[in-house]
Amino acid sequence: MAKQKKLVLQHLEKISWRVLEDYPKIIKEMIHGKSGVYALYRKDKLYYVGLATNLMGRLKTHLKDRHHGAWDRFSVYLTVHDEHIKELESLILRISNPTGNKTGGKFSESNNLRSTLNQEIKGFDADKRAALICGKIEIQRRKSKMHKSKGTKILVGIANKRIPLRAKYKGEEYRATLRIDGMIGYNGEKYPSPSAAGRAIIKRACNGWWFWHYKNEKGEWVRLDEIRK
Repeated sequence: MAKQKKLVLQHLEKISWRVLEDYPKIIKEMIHGKSGVYALYRKDKLYYVGLATNLMGRLKTHLKDRHHGAWDRFSVYLTVHDEHIKELESLILRISNPTGNKTGGKFSESNNLRSTLNQEIKGFDADKRAALICGKIEIQRRKSKMHKSKGTKILVGIANKRIPLRAKYKGEEYRATLRIDGMIGYNGEKYPSPSAAGRAIIKRACNGWWFWHYKNEKGEWVRLDEIRK
C-alpha cells in the first residue's frame, strides 16, 4: 500500500481564546506565519470556519472584528501548501454550514449531480411502469431508450431478461446472448456492442446489427437492427 501523503502537519483543537492574550509568545511561536484551516466555537458549537496563510494574525483579527464576543474557543490545523486546501475549506463549509460564515463554500469545477439523479429516477420509474403494463407500452419504452442511447451503452436496459442471439458465417451457426446490462455474451466473454461480438468471430470489421439475429414477438428470427426501430 502506498504511503499516505500528509495534508495536516500539526493541530490544536478547541483551545480557549484567552491563550491568545495570556500566552501570545507561546502561540506565536507555534502558528505565526503558518497556513491552514481554523474553526471558531461558541460553547462547543461550531460558529465559523476559515482559511488563512497566517493563522496567528487571522485569529487576533477575529478578536476585534464582527466576530468579537461570538466565539470562546478555536481550533487550528496547520497544513502543507497544497493546491486542494481551498477546496477543503469549501467542503467543510458546505458540510457544517457555520452560523458565522456569510457565504457557503464554492467548488471551482465540481458538477452538481442533482439534476442527473432526478433524470435517472424518472427513467427508472418509467422502466418500472412499462414493465408492469407490458405490451405496446413496454415496446415503445424500449425503442425510445434505444433512440436516445449513444456509444457502447446503447443496449443498457433494453432487455429485462436475456435475449438469445444467433448468427451464421461461412456455413456455421454461432450463438450469443444480449444481457440485461447491455453487453453481448459470446463464448464466455462479454462485449460492449453487437459489432464487437461479431468482430470476435469474423476477425475483421463487422456490422453487428446485421450480423446478429434475435427472435421477435412473432417468433421469427430477424436482424438485431429491428430492435432499434
